[in-house]
Amino acid sequence: GFLWDWIRVRSSHSAYFHWPYFTAGLICLLASGLGLGLAARAISTKRLCFIASVASLFLGLASGVILPDVGPRVDMAGANQKILGHADHSLSDWDEANGQFPSSEEELRKALAVRPLQEPAIYFRQDKPIPYDVQIVTNATGPFTGQTPPNPGTVVYAVSSNYKDYWLTMTTLRYPLGGAVTWEHVAGDFELEPIWVMHRKHHNAGEGYQPFVE
Repeated sequence: GFLWDWIRVRSSHSAYFHWPYFTAGLICLLASGLGLGLAARAISTKRLCFIASVASLFLGLASGVILPDVGPRVDMAGANQKILGHADHSLSDWDEANGQFPSSEEELRKALAVRPLQEPAIYFRQDKPIPYDVQIVTNATGPFTGQTPPNPGTVVYAVSSNYKDYWLTMTTLRYPLGGAVTWEHVAGDFELEPIWVMHRKHHNAGEGYQPFVE
């Protein structure tokens, strides 16, 4: 499955999550091949029959539990939440420096210019990185979950009318390779879990800091 995904990465025009499909597929192939070789050895000779059988069983189990998309899907969810955490941290720093959260797209891009907008891309199309992007929604009373932006890796910043509260959401891919663009969900579970939202309020002097997702 991983090797087939690697071929699709090379031949598809769709967006994909950057992940070592070829390396993982090759390791699984070698592990399963070694297991088959040990099993054949056990069948062809009685010497070391028990040891070869046990070793082949464990190698088969080790390679058999690695299902396509499980590794990339988990890593993709973790990478998305890290990006959201970095954006949250940068916006908190802006609040500390300016007394409120960004009130315009220009301020928003300044606040996020280094982290996360200049961080290494995690989404690609035909081996070309898809840069992170941001969108602003003003006069918000909650997270924006309307029309999905066209590219994965877009952080949507919904800010209240007084610029004292904001909610962050982010786009991802429904599947790590060639999936439709959708909103990042908690734990990357698009069926059961709600959309992942980062909510932060203005920090007043003397109040404790909210934790960050890193």
